[in-house]
Amino acid sequence: MEQSESIRELTQSIEKGTISLPEFQRDFVWDITKTYDLFDSIIRGIFIGAIIYGKPSFEIAVREVDDRPRKGQGKNRKLKIDKFTREQIANKVKVDNYRIVLDGQQRATSMFRAFTGIDEVWFVAKNESDYEYSEVLDKSLSEQSLEEILYEISGNQDNERISVKLSDVYSMMQENWRESKIEKEIFKLQKYNGDDDEGYNDNFEKYLTICDKLQDIFKESKLLNYYLLDMDVDKFALFFERSNSKGINLKFTDILAAKLYAGDFNLRSKIDEFKESNPNFANHFNQEIVVRTLAYIIGDGREKIDKSYILKKLNHEHFTEYWDKICTWYKETLNFLFDNHYIVSQSWMPYENMIIPLIIFRWELGRDFSQMNEKHSEFIQYWYWSSIFSQRYTGSSNEMIIKDANYLRKVAKGERILEKAYFNRLARLQINTKDDFYDYNRKASALYKGILNLVNFQSKGLVSWENNNKLNFNDNRLEDHHIFPKNYIKKKFKDDLEAQDKMSSAINRTLIPKISNILISDKAPSKYLKEIELKNSSLRESLKKHLIPLDIMEVDMDEYFLVILDERATRLFDILQKMLVDKQTHILQNHYKERENQKGSIEIFATYQNQEIQARLDLETEEVIYKNEHYSPSGAASKVKEEISGKATSTSGWHFWKYKDEEDEVKLIKELKE
Repeated sequence: MEQSESIRELTQSIEKGTISLPEFQRDFVWDITKTYDLFDSIIRGIFIGAIIYGKPSFEIAVREVDDRPRKGQGKNRKLKIDKFTREQIANKVKVDNYRIVLDGQQRATSMFRAFTGIDEVWFVAKNESDYEYSEVLDKSLSEQSLEEILYEISGNQDNERISVKLSDVYSMMQENWRESKIEKEIFKLQKYNGDDDEGYNDNFEKYLTICDKLQDIFKESKLLNYYLLDMDVDKFALFFERSNSKGINLKFTDILAAKLYAGDFNLRSKIDEFKESNPNFANHFNQEIVVRTLAYIIGDGREKIDKSYILKKLNHEHFTEYWDKICTWYKETLNFLFDNHYIVSQSWMPYENMIIPLIIFRWELGRDFSQMNEKHSEFIQYWYWSSIFSQRYTGSSNEMIIKDANYLRKVAKGERILEKAYFNRLARLQINTKDDFYDYNRKASALYKGILNLVNFQSKGLVSWENNNKLNFNDNRLEDHHIFPKNYIKKKFKDDLEAQDKMSSAINRTLIPKISNILISDKAPSKYLKEIELKNSSLRESLKKHLIPLDIMEVDMDEYFLVILDERATRLFDILQKMLVDKQTHILQNHYKERENQKGSIEIFATYQNQEIQARLDLETEEVIYKNEHYSPSGAASKVKEEISGKATSTSGWHFWKYKDEEDEVKLIKELKE
């Protein structure tokens, strides 16, 4: 609910320390001219926006409102940071009406700095010659509004005009100054050109009148609107992710950093430390991957690893114990993916969240990836490429990450997976013919990236066309070059709709450094490749690595764009078939184990209108045995609903009934059917 307060009350609260900023808030960055504009708006009655406060209900680190000078000694002083436990925060909120600024930091800080004199802000009044309308002059000064009196808001006193420093007005309010004190300690020290005794008295009277009017505005409780939100840590994070559009884009890990700081774990310092110690990973270090991996370990694969769980359940002790270890495993995992050619670079990885199950595999393995055995390697390869080409990680669901992490743990321990449906889902590839490759033409598509990385995997590492050197893992200059240049196709095949359609597909793309891509421009393939061959006599070996037919070097083949593409698509499809489709039976034989009770019946259950219902499922007949009667799964579900609600309602029984597997995980019976 919207409420209001005065600027005076805001400043008093900041001075008393009952208003602070979250530790992760950006610094005060407003130029002084924005402060002038702010007070100009206040005096003119222009809405300056509402301030949003939060009452946190969790441990958090906060910092003071910026009171450093803009120049000179102390401008780079570190702001004080306080750490509060959940209990301390609850007490401060209850006793002191403690609040933290969620939105409006720049405005609140500007007002505080002007009132306390950190920034000099002056109200400069008009002289008679400055008025544009004679009717205003007909009013006495006391009858005029501050907007009518205002000449400008400035950073300096104007020697030609009455000037009032806002910090002086605040001091008058706070200390209830008498006129004699105001005259002696403030006004007499100001010099105005052309003052005489009569002018002095008039100016002092004008000065006092303006001070009174300013005090009235600054005491006005309706001037400053605010919202006060009572928030748990989950909503707190959501607020910043969705509404902090005028500041930096905050992630939930920024809120987590403030929460952990209160418990003596400096997440930001740890992130900086990792980047400094590992420059090869600095540009693409994904701290969220590390945090979510940590959440999995703490929850032992039985809890969600979403933002809510992380913010509510993880504490500084968890991070102190695991952060450095997981960072090491993170590096090892990325090195494994690159050294074994699963990725050409981190920025081109199809699904970064697939790193999490791989780190968990490394954790369970208890040693580095070089100690994997043959069964480990074959499953990782099959799981990795099947997950990409079946698009299992689109949407990056927590359930998918947890399921894969749990199963990779079993593989690491040499155990078999009991869920056949899991293998069925891995086998649902999105590319089932060579023509399917042409459907992917955008870098945002994980399958597009997957295709380019598949070339890298098959060739055991892509190389540069200019010198046959292996492409660098951290090369940010890699671009997805058109093998037949885009502008060349537009001109040469302008009337060929099929050529235009396939022009930007992944089949006509490969990864090379940006400089090479620029030099290629819109030349015919035979021409630009011959130019490169003059510098690199082994270019043909490089083209083989990129799975590009060598016929492309011939001038005659410049006309056969679709033929070259078809040959490359056929080659890639054969690779995919041999690596995944042909391996499905072998993977099942080596890594799947049929349940011991697969031919009997198992206990199943369902929940309806807060009641839990027990039954059994006959695994051979697929019938549900409910109260000694046999039904189809849907028939049994309808029977249950009719008994409880009195209404016969049709429903899918395969989605109604559930069971617990041998890992005690709740699943729908449809997974048994699959």
